Amino acid sequence: MGKHSIRRRDGQRRRRYYNNDEPFIYLTIKVGAYILCVGWVITQIILVFWSDVSLHHTINIRKQPMDVKYTTIESKRERTTLPVFKLNPNRLQSDAFRMHDKFAKDNSNNYKQHDEFYLEISRLKKQFTSIYGGENVARRLIHSGVTTFTASNDNFDIHHIPSGLKYTAYRILSARQQNRSFKIAFGGYSVTVGRGNYFNQSYPFVLERLLSKPMEKLGIKLDVRNAAIGGVPSFPYGWCFDSFLGDDADVISWDYSMNEAGGVSDGLEAYIRQGLSMKRQPMLIVKDTSTSIAQERYDLLQQYVDKGFLKDPIVLSMEDTINTFLNVKDDYMPAGFREWKKFGAPPGAPGQSSHHPGVKEHELYGWLLTMHFVAVLELVAYFISHESDKLMKGLLIDEQKLLPEPTHGRNISPLDAFSLFYGQPTSDQMSSPWKMNQIHCRTSFDPILKNNLRDIIVSGVTAEDVDIMLPKGAKMYNKGWVLDLGDGEKKAKKKLERYGNLGYIDSKVAYYGIKASGPLEMFLPCIDRDDIEIQSPSVFATVCFKNIVVCEVNDKHSKGTECNLNNDLSFVVGGMTSQDVKPVNATGAFYWGRNICIRVGIPSESLLSKLKGLVGLSFAISVVTTSVMIRSGPCSISHVIWEQSNK
Repeated sequence: MGKHSIRRRDGQRRRRYYNNDEPFIYLTIKVGAYILCVGWVITQIILVFWSDVSLHHTINIRKQPMDVKYTTIESKRERTTLPVFKLNPNRLQSDAFRMHDKFAKDNSNNYKQHDEFYLEISRLKKQFTSIYGGENVARRLIHSGVTTFTASNDNFDIHHIPSGLKYTAYRILSARQQNRSFKIAFGGYSVTVGRGNYFNQSYPFVLERLLSKPMEKLGIKLDVRNAAIGGVPSFPYGWCFDSFLGDDADVISWDYSMNEAGGVSDGLEAYIRQGLSMKRQPMLIVKDTSTSIAQERYDLLQQYVDKGFLKDPIVLSMEDTINTFLNVKDDYMPAGFREWKKFGAPPGAPGQSSHHPGVKEHELYGWLLTMHFVAVLELVAYFISHESDKLMKGLLIDEQKLLPEPTHGRNISPLDAFSLFYGQPTSDQMSSPWKMNQIHCRTSFDPILKNNLRDIIVSGVTAEDVDIMLPKGAKMYNKGWVLDLGDGEKKAKKKLERYGNLGYIDSKVAYYGIKASGPLEMFLPCIDRDDIEIQSPSVFATVCFKNIVVCEVNDKHSKGTECNLNNDLSFVVGGMTSQDVKPVNATGAFYWGRNICIRVGIPSESLLSKLKGLVGLSFAISVVTTSVMIRSGPCSISHVIWEQSNK
């Protein structure tokens, strides 16, 4: 058989075999399906790897273990990979979500009585969970961002409600029963002010916008005051609560996240003790860094809670958790974390630096505080519907305002200034109860409610009515002390003017003087001492006065030729020149490494006097060195503080 015939037969067999194949379209579908399956498997492997790299964190919050699992959460618009947190079981019992289940969901009568309130807080919780990626994430943010403190001897009731929440509820109920507003006053520096954003975008006002309506539904008006001042330490601010926060505040705050670095707690303890001497012994909000940095301050708060002096403090901090969410790519991130570093003010506005929070961070802080107070309001609504007086028994404020022996303050000098920060024992034994003496402040800083420094000035000032932004020359300084702004503050104000001032109200105005300005004469009243009568010129000043402190503007000093309060000023107290003038060295009373306050000793021969029917102390300040010049940096006086002796 020839080769050609064999080839023909092979070709015929091949053609018959191929004629039995599937149609081309089926083959294409099969190949396509195979490719899709392989592609899907590869995609899942990549997604799992990416999720593990970008999100797999173990975070230690408040020394409590936390397990993190990852799942896929579907939303209406996107597929978002987020952590699923194992939540703290103790916090779960009393957060804003659980409190509703305890007091409203299972109590139809209570719900009907406050239906508008419950609808409002339901809306808030839905909005909160929507913005931040679901209920699990929202509750995790609350638990990690707001630290509460439970006393070691706290006796939980049948509802497992911590006494701190009950005490805050009592504060709100008291405001309602007295038909007054509930006042939250925020102190702090540039972070709390809201630098880089508009003033009304700062977190205190976020809280006000979110919380006002639900409180209104319970018949309570909320009054929020942001009295933070850019670039200030906690003292002398802490001596001036009446001036900045109001003596009737229900809640006060301070920001310790930057100016008192390293977690040192000396300044915080002094701030606590000043707050406990206020009229309502207000709740304290401490904005701080993580426990890994500021553990000493967390421990101090716990000590004061365990001893029964602090009833309901909280710490506001997101540093332990926030990176878990910020490491997610923007396309997969919940709305509340997107554009995290974006500021609310126009680009280029002052304050847009890395250490200042953007709008979203301020919003989160405002939300966290809101959700804490929402949990409290659930309790308030329940108490209103039941026998609140009986339920709140034992939570009355200690009117005696006694304090424990302080644990800090060893670094304070001069030693005579110790009582200004921590008070003094009520007997000769250090272990006896302590008490703060009356401390009075007069300041020129804004925003001020009362007790302006000009109120105690008798003579020696000029240019008080001249526009604060205009330059002040030698002609004015030769007439007296000039009300003005420092160079740095004035430059900052001019930058703000280009952006419409952004709504800010804080200002470090002060009285500036040189030797040619002459003496700045004041009269310090001896307050609430009707027992003192001046029959002859022989009533010594020490009968009423224990300490006098003078503070300057906390500006940067870099020239080396500026006024030095300790060396360049002279003080005449009650007719006698003080030879005992020393800088106050204490945590919280420094700025840029510089003492900004001095203690002026009261000579033993200094006498009280009378002015316009008031008993008090004459006090004059003069610049004594000719080297202090306007151009190099005049002396400034922004605060005068005096501590009165016990009767």
